[in-house]
Amino acid sequence: MNSLLLLKLFLAPLFVALVSFIQKRWGDGIGGRLIGLPLTTGPFVYIIYIQEGASFAGKAAHGVLVGQVSLVIFAWVYSFCALRMNWAQALSIGTLACISSGALLTSFNIPLQILLPILIATWLLATKFWPKFANPPRTNSAPRWELPTRLVVTVLLILFLTGFASLLGPRVAGALSTYPVITSVLGAFNQRRFGPGATVATLQGMIQTLPLTFIIMSALTIVL
Repeated sequence: MNSLLLLKLFLAPLFVALVSFIQKRWGDGIGGRLIGLPLTTGPFVYIIYIQEGASFAGKAAHGVLVGQVSLVIFAWVYSFCALRMNWAQALSIGTLACISSGALLTSFNIPLQILLPILIATWLLATKFWPKFANPPRTNSAPRWELPTRLVVTVLLILFLTGFASLLGPRVAGALSTYPVITSVLGAFNQRRFGPGATVATLQGMIQTLPLTFIIMSALTIVL
């Protein structure tokens, strides 16, 4: 098992637990803002830098930016569907939108000067046309099994995506690598327990802080 997979298996469940705690204490929007920060993508690029060198890390940072386009599309589509469907249907359609956009984007070698305007335009459209929602108050505490279940689902999803990608080749691997594991787990559990408003608030919070990730990854792509 390589270092990058180990990093994912360590950081992703830890991050899910942290965001779950923050959402319970300070609300869905605050937890969502934490998701939007480069707290998992940053270590990912750093490990690649240590293992493969600056040039490879720069390409990885560029790949993260490609994934951010798919992430914004996923967040908007999932939020739109969550207000009209149950969590399983909304997650399925959001996943389809994410993987489809990821497959399209990873089919081309898009230079930064083209990718960045695409990313910014996608983000601006998503924020301008973000679905309106009511964020219901949380009146019940989570059962004891829920947090461990979130962590197990996160680990299993990472292992599934990693194994599935390795069987289907580099193009599919590139598309699957854009899938937002943490966001999907938190979104689905929040919608199931607290309703669509909680999920939409979480994803909106994430969207609000994503520009910081855009800036950092763009800088790394240029510098490295």
